[in-house]
Amino acid sequence: MNHFGIAKVETWMWKKLLKLRPLAMQLTKKEVNSGATTSFWFEKWSSIGQLIELTGARGCMDLGIPINSTVEKAIQLYRVRRHRAHSLRQVDREIMALKNKGLNQLDDICLWKRENGDFKTDFRTSHTWNLVRSSSPKVSWVKGVWFTEATPRFSFLVWLAIHDRLATGDRILRWNPQAVSTCWLCNTEAETRDHLFFECSFSKEVWIGTIKHLAGRGEVYKWDRVLRIVEKGLHKWSSTVLLRYCFQAVAYALWHERNVRRVGEASQPATYLIARLDKLIRNRISSLRRKV
Repeated sequence: MNHFGIAKVETWMWKKLLKLRPLAMQLTKKEVNSGATTSFWFEKWSSIGQLIELTGARGCMDLGIPINSTVEKAIQLYRVRRHRAHSLRQVDREIMALKNKGLNQLDDICLWKRENGDFKTDFRTSHTWNLVRSSSPKVSWVKGVWFTEATPRFSFLVWLAIHDRLATGDRILRWNPQAVSTCWLCNTEAETRDHLFFECSFSKEVWIGTIKHLAGRGEVYKWDRVLRIVEKGLHKWSSTVLLRYCFQAVAYALWHERNVRRVGEASQPATYLIARLDKLIRNRISSLRRKV
């Protein structure tokens, strides 16, 4: 990317960040000491919030305090007047309260909002994230998808699959009635999420060939049952991690193989995928052992 392209990206990002100013304003406030670094009009230093929002631009003239004034400068400039507007009387009381309290030589302090509504001096990413996001009840499958030992790209694909948001044949038909909806792995049945993971004869061979009897015997290739076992886990922590990692690795490998075939590239037999997955999983588990 050339310098012009980088500049465009940076400009776009900066504009996006500027749009978050109203949100950021709700999460911060200033504790005034000297008042030298706190904007009188634009920062939340008083109990009545951001003053420019309360009085509007007209407030600068009515109170005789310039728009770019700091709190320190405003305290020095302000002269008590009789105001008819309620908002101006509120600002007058805030100024007089601070004037009576007095300023000092310490630096002004920026405070950040916590989840409980208190403001503290240190910034906590987790608290800010929880304040700005829309939270939902924790789903049952969360541990089977977002676990510490997982590979992020594998987890993301499984997360999409759980929400049935992968572009499988049945979903593509909704957008394009002329599209091919037959499974690209077995070339016999309609491609759905449940078929692809792992009822398809090809994907079932890869799945069973990878996990062997780790998940028990019986129909351990049906999507709903596999997901329940992955959610619940096994008796041992090591077996649970292995099963969950196998589940995600196999799903990712099958989706990749499906996409390769869809664009006309050479396909790989199930035995090749099983061997490659076995090496991948062994390497991952070995790296976890070294950490432990």
